[in-house]
Amino acid sequence: MNKLSIILTGILISLIFASCDPYEEKRPELPAPPSGSFSWNYLPGDENRVVFSTNVAEGFLHFWDFDNGRTSNKTTDTIFFPQMGSYDVSYSVFNSGGMGTSVQTVEISNSVNALCEGTLELLSGCDQQKTWVFSQVAGAISVGPDPYSTGWYSSPAGGLVVEQYDDSYQFSVGGDFIYENQLSTISPFEGYISIALEVPALNYSLSPGTGTSGEDQILLPSCWFMGTWDSGPIYDIVELTESSLVIHGRLQNGDCTAGNGYFTFYFVPQ
Repeated sequence: MNKLSIILTGILISLIFASCDPYEEKRPELPAPPSGSFSWNYLPGDENRVVFSTNVAEGFLHFWDFDNGRTSNKTTDTIFFPQMGSYDVSYSVFNSGGMGTSVQTVEISNSVNALCEGTLELLSGCDQQKTWVFSQVAGAISVGPDPYSTGWYSSPAGGLVVEQYDDSYQFSVGGDFIYENQLSTISPFEGYISIALEVPALNYSLSPGTGTSGEDQILLPSCWFMGTWDSGPIYDIVELTESSLVIHGRLQNGDCTAGNGYFTFYFVPQ
């Protein structure tokens, strides 16, 4: 083999091996997952109210569980703990690199002895526990596209089903929300049929003056409801007397996000 042939053969072999180099896809570098770090401190002068703040600068989704039935998706929030105890507060945050989560224990050293008066007195019954059930009047359940509207549906007098009339609701002075459903609830997400629904221990809080038109509000735990499964978990108290409770709230989707539309419910004492 002459010298030129040797050179050409070498070049050809080099080209063959070069063409066999593996292809490496260059992917954009993602940031590390966030730490989930957060800080908290008692509100000055009120150790039953705690301010929580994320320490994560870059996060697009935040979720808090305060171990008292309350949740939040804010970066900073102030939470009221009326009862003495230890609360394991968890915080989760997401960025493009993944999720970070952490848990810290908050100690509440004193219980707040709420005065049973005003809205709390009418809602709970104080030491004579009040139980609320659906009214038999027309419009006991109504729904519409705008706050207080009834254009989409309004129930006729006595027009609810047995599984709705036998549901009952109690609000204790100490913050317990007791929903008795006789082991079944009408599911709007499965064709308005009665299905089994186990109700755990729940609580509630009252938020004065924060409603759509300045009403007091009932705040239930995330995903829970009063009246119908696809409503809540926050309700304006439109009317509250010894003999009637009218509440108003957003539709709630099956994934617990806010829907488009509003319910109004009429209840009476049992």
